[in-house]
Amino acid sequence: MPKNYLFIVEGSDEKNVLSDAFEKYGFNVVKCKEKISVDGFGDFNKDELLLNNNNIVVIEGPRNRIHDFLLQFDNEFESIEKLFHYNINYFSGIFLIYDVDHNDNDDIDSMFNKFNDESTGLLLLNVPCLEVLADDFIDDNKYEIKCGHLREYKKVLNVRHDLNGEQNSIEYIKNHFNKIMIDFLEKNKRDFNSTNVMDHPYFVKQKNNSINIRCNASKNSYVHFKYFSTVLYVAIAYANNLTSEIDNYQNVLSFFNK
Repeated sequence: MPKNYLFIVEGSDEKNVLSDAFEKYGFNVVKCKEKISVDGFGDFNKDELLLNNNNIVVIEGPRNRIHDFLLQFDNEFESIEKLFHYNINYFSGIFLIYDVDHNDNDDIDSMFNKFNDESTGLLLLNVPCLEVLADDFIDDNKYEIKCGHLREYKKVLNVRHDLNGEQNSIEYIKNHFNKIMIDFLEKNKRDFNSTNVMDHPYFVKQKNNSINIRCNASKNSYVHFKYFSTVLYVAIAYANNLTSEIDNYQNVLSFFNK
């Protein structure tokens, strides 16, 4: 029987990348035009769901990201499915794709404590942001950045890929998606020594909190990023039924190597 999967993402770039990837993997992708906000909650037309194909529903979350999502959710809703007025288990998997960005560690911990299970909502972090998928320097152990705003980091990556013949970082990610997933899958396997990819979101959250440092100097604040990673591959592996066994790393790696 076809299954439905829900993805709540931070912005249009995440929606763009995920939609492109899942369409290539043969899923029917429904991109919601509305966003989740403090004024109203986005919805989608059920008629866009196919009865003979697995469906991916992608919707953007609150503008102010993790903090506002937590605030609104704590105030009004018991579960993500109730947020969309559907019964429990309507979605076979729910994933929240968010950047670490400059969120406080307390907010990130609270978000993960609330959303740590794929059946009711699993937080998948990009550290520091989605564009880390376009950063080909991540294996340099001495690589660090200090950013008052991540637009500085994104600009550097966009310029680099433009010079290398790609339009920008997002186009680079879309054009090299499987290879990028393999790179981060292998990196996290080395870092965490875990062959169950469903455990990787927790390890990435812990690593981020222990290594990346928020700094305040005079009137300016910035984050010193020393750790870079993503676990976006977890949602793709789960939706493709690759994680039913605890020791699933090799199955996931083989999928992206096709």
